[in-house]
Amino acid sequence: MSNVSPTYVDVGMGRRNVLYALEDGVVRYTKEVYVPRPKTTEGWFLTQNLPKGSVIYKTFINVVPTPQEGRFRLQELL
Repeated sequence: MSNVSPTYVDVGMGRRNVLYALEDGVVRYTKEVYVPRPKTTEGWFLTQNLPKGSVIYKTFINVVPTPQEGRFRLQELL
Protein backbone atom coordinates (compact mmCIF):
# COMPACT_ATOMS: atom_id res chain seq x y z
CA MET A 1 0.00 0.00 0.00
CA SER A 2 1.23 3.48 -0.84
CA ASN A 3 1.49 6.46 1.53
CA VAL A 4 -0.13 8.65 -1.15
CA SER A 5 -3.75 7.93 -1.93
CA PRO A 6 -6.20 9.78 -4.16
CA THR A 7 -8.74 11.64 -2.07
CA TYR A 8 -10.84 13.17 -4.82
CA VAL A 9 -12.83 11.69 -7.68
CA ASP A 10 -10.69 13.45 -10.31
CA VAL A 11 -7.58 11.32 -9.59
CA GLY A 12 -7.42 7.56 -10.15
CA MET A 13 -4.90 4.93 -9.10
CA GLY A 14 -3.76 2.22 -11.49
CA ARG A 15 -1.48 -0.76 -11.23
CA ARG A 16 1.77 -0.29 -9.33
CA ASN A 17 0.29 2.81 -7.61
CA VAL A 18 0.36 4.94 -10.77
CA LEU A 19 -1.80 8.06 -10.42
CA TYR A 20 -3.69 9.46 -13.40
CA ALA A 21 -6.19 12.27 -13.98
CA LEU A 22 -9.82 11.36 -14.66
CA GLU A 23 -10.59 14.87 -15.92
CA ASP A 24 -8.88 17.15 -18.38
CA GLY A 25 -6.51 19.42 -16.48
CA VAL A 26 -3.16 19.75 -14.76
CA VAL A 27 -2.00 17.44 -11.95
CA ARG A 28 -0.58 19.38 -8.98
CA TYR A 29 1.52 17.87 -6.20
CA THR A 30 1.61 19.86 -2.97
CA LYS A 31 3.13 19.17 0.43
CA GLU A 32 1.60 20.50 3.61
CA VAL A 33 2.68 20.32 7.23
CA TYR A 34 0.93 17.43 8.98
CA VAL A 35 0.22 17.63 12.69
CA PRO A 36 -1.25 14.34 13.97
CA ARG A 37 -3.56 14.31 16.96
CA PRO A 38 -1.46 13.32 19.98
CA LYS A 39 -4.01 10.95 21.55
CA THR A 40 -4.39 8.72 18.48
CA THR A 41 -2.23 5.66 17.86
CA GLU A 42 -0.96 7.15 14.59
CA GLY A 43 0.14 10.33 16.35
CA TRP A 44 1.78 8.37 19.14
CA PHE A 45 3.78 6.14 16.76
CA LEU A 46 4.88 9.08 14.61
CA THR A 47 6.04 11.24 17.48
CA GLN A 48 7.93 8.51 19.37
CA ASN A 49 10.75 8.18 16.82
CA LEU A 50 11.08 11.84 15.81
CA PRO A 51 13.37 14.37 17.47
CA LYS A 52 11.87 17.51 19.00
CA GLY A 53 11.14 20.27 16.52
CA SER A 54 10.91 17.99 13.48
CA VAL A 55 8.22 18.61 10.86
CA ILE A 56 6.09 15.98 9.11
CA TYR A 57 4.93 16.71 5.57
CA LYS A 58 1.95 15.09 3.85
CA THR A 59 1.68 14.94 0.06
CA PHE A 60 -1.57 15.92 -1.66
CA ILE A 61 -2.33 15.27 -5.34
CA ASN A 62 -5.04 17.31 -7.05
CA VAL A 63 -6.21 17.92 -10.60
CA VAL A 64 -6.85 21.54 -11.51
CA PRO A 65 -9.44 21.32 -14.31
CA THR A 66 -9.16 23.46 -17.41
CA PRO A 67 -11.74 26.27 -17.44
CA GLN A 68 -14.92 25.46 -19.35
CA GLU A 69 -15.98 27.63 -22.22
CA GLY A 70 -19.36 29.26 -21.72
CA ARG A 71 -20.83 28.01 -25.02
CA PHE A 72 -23.81 25.80 -24.30
CA ARG A 73 -26.80 25.20 -26.55
CA LEU A 74 -30.29 25.07 -25.14
CA GLN A 75 -31.70 21.68 -26.14
CA GLU A 76 -35.17 21.89 -24.65
CA LEU A 77 -37.20 24.01 -22.23
CA LEU A 78 -38.73 22.20 -19.28
